Amino acid sequence: MDGPVAISVETAPVAPVGVPMGVLIGGSPGLLDSAAPGVARVVERRVSAKLLRFGAGTCQVVLPEWRSAIAVSVSTEQLQRSTGMTPEELRSALLSVVINPEAVHDRELGLRDWQAEVPAARGRRRGRRQVR
Repeated sequence: MDGPVAISVETAPVAPVGVPMGVLIGGSPGLLDSAAPGVARVVERRVSAKLLRFGAGTCQVVLPEWRSAIAVSVSTEQLQRSTGMTPEELRSALLSVVINPEAVHDRELGLRDWQAEVPAARGRRRGRRQVR
């Protein structure tokens, strides 16, 4: 049996030209290229969040502007504390949150500054109608 075979740089496998290795498809490697050498720049952005499931301990939300097919778990207590809303109000609220849009995993999102807006009531207003 022969011993280990040494591979020189000239004979090592080479990645196809133009394929950025180690970058998630759909990611933006240009963000890091534009930053100062050796410094990763994080750009944060406020995005909408769609509440899929409201639970006693955890809520599931989707961030369509980040990944529309991935549900992210968020502490129900954190949502209530950040927005100041009751569970009933949160279920119908329009949510938004500040994220790192370049994140490749939900742990890298850096979810912060949750905000909620209660949608306006639909239909007729209660009270007296004004006659013109």
